[in-house]
Amino acid sequence: MRDHEVAMCAYLQLAVLSNQRHQVPARDRFLFLGGIEACRAGWLDVAEVCRQKIAQSNPAHQLNQFASFPDALRDSDFQLLATRWERYCPFEQAEHLLRQLGRKPEGEATELSRGSEMMKLLNDAEFGSSLGSE
Repeated sequence: MRDHEVAMCAYLQLAVLSNQRHQVPARDRFLFLGGIEACRAGWLDVAEVCRQKIAQSNPAHQLNQFASFPDALRDSDFQLLATRWERYCPFEQAEHLLRQLGRKPEGEATELSRGSEMMKLLNDAEFGSSLGSE
């Protein structure tokens, strides 16, 4: 069984790396996948940050029809979209990409919880330049 916290960390690290490389579509896909895994891991505040960043980048995104990621995940049409993007980059592929870059999928070992570490990572990242004003 997959550890949803580790998957959240992996996808969100890839989102930040994609953002640094100005790869906006990839960044938004990884934010989407990270938000899903954050919900599954119980980190709803992290999922909300992901939803907000996606909404700023793409106001027409299907996710914006819902008040929150958990609400979206309860919708059958949204679940189809989630399944599609999970096939785009399964966790094992995300893990492999990060290891190739010399990074740990589970994030860095800090005194912070994984969710808090991901909140800090997302808040410290310079998303503003390609997402509009924050």
